[in-house]
Amino acid sequence: MPWYWGLGFVGPTSIRSFFGVGGDENPGFSGFPASKAQIVQAAREAIEEGEADPADLGWLSGNLPDGMFLDSGEVFTALMPIVACRGQDASALVTALPMTAVATGTRMVVGADQTAVLVGSNGRALDCFGPGEHLLSREGAPRAAAESRPLAAGFARSAIDATPVFASTQEVRTSLNQTLRTRSGPSVAIRGSVTVSIGALAEFLAKLGSRPRGLSTSEGGTEITKILGAALEQTVASHELGELTGSGALLEAAVRSGAAQAGLRVLAFSFEPVAALSAVDQLTAVQEMQRRALANMPPEMQARVSAQLAQAMERAHAGRGTAPVGPRTGASPGPTERTRTAPDALACPSCEAPNSRDRKFCGNCGKPLSSKRVCPGCGKDAEPGVKFCGSCGASLA
Repeated sequence: MPWYWGLGFVGPTSIRSFFGVGGDENPGFSGFPASKAQIVQAAREAIEEGEADPADLGWLSGNLPDGMFLDSGEVFTALMPIVACRGQDASALVTALPMTAVATGTRMVVGADQTAVLVGSNGRALDCFGPGEHLLSREGAPRAAAESRPLAAGFARSAIDATPVFASTQEVRTSLNQTLRTRSGPSVAIRGSVTVSIGALAEFLAKLGSRPRGLSTSEGGTEITKILGAALEQTVASHELGELTGSGALLEAAVRSGAAQAGLRVLAFSFEPVAALSAVDQLTAVQEMQRRALANMPPEMQARVSAQLAQAMERAHAGRGTAPVGPRTGASPGPTERTRTAPDALACPSCEAPNSRDRKFCGNCGKPLSSKRVCPGCGKDAEPGVKFCGSCGASLA
């Protein structure tokens, strides 16, 4: 593996291909050591063979300085003396440059509204850089250098194994709307918004827990919402309703603590007064959670889970001395009452539990429902739920 493996290289596609770094099978120019004049002449011959664009030759000649070059790595570092993220799209929050190494002697230019970090091959953020111009060296980036390949003998430069990652310090506003449970059980509605910016990129990337990748402001806002939402959930779960109402101090402290741990600066903070959810709101929230969970399940599992939920509701109503539908005289239904089928219901052919006619699977046992039962004696259809045929009297069990 050459010492310059993984270095970034910008320039026309044909020039990249000429040096063997265009992502193709072309081994590239190999006549080293070579002077600038020799390299340009070789590129001119490639152009004459129709392998490059004439305009690209002008780019190479204008950007490659005079001198002798020992290998492609020295050409790469000469053609790209600066690592920067200029003209960053306003919709981009984090940008990871397409390289896995940088050469010593390269200048890293960080904009006034940016912050940058070198991320090692293991995904860990190493050396950090604020706005300004920084000369990358083994002394200037000691943490990245310590995890890099050994120095290459005979070359003036060496490679630092790290990916430059830039982030915008622009403001990001995110909404925090959650339904959370307090320490003793009652649920509360959290409604508010927070405006933050990235202050410490290394801490932010560590909180994401993934290898360096680009993030749009929308994607970044989603990640920030998760981070701050988790901090709010932890605070609400450790306090009583009375401690949370009437004051946003606890919520603000939770958000600021969660933001600081993720390398974020809180610029603005706004929350509505905390209030307990009404019984209707709590039921609606539970039903919505159930609906979302069931939507991702296969039909058979939906039937089983629905049956379990129905049984749980029935037990809860029985424990309160109430019935989920219609009046009941006892704390729990007896066998006859349990299997009685309403006129508009369909009895399960397996367990005889009542089900609405629009269901395809039994809410009690999860087995398929059939709207018809055929008499084994006369072959005529029998009404759901009956035990003997109405035409011939044969048993339907």
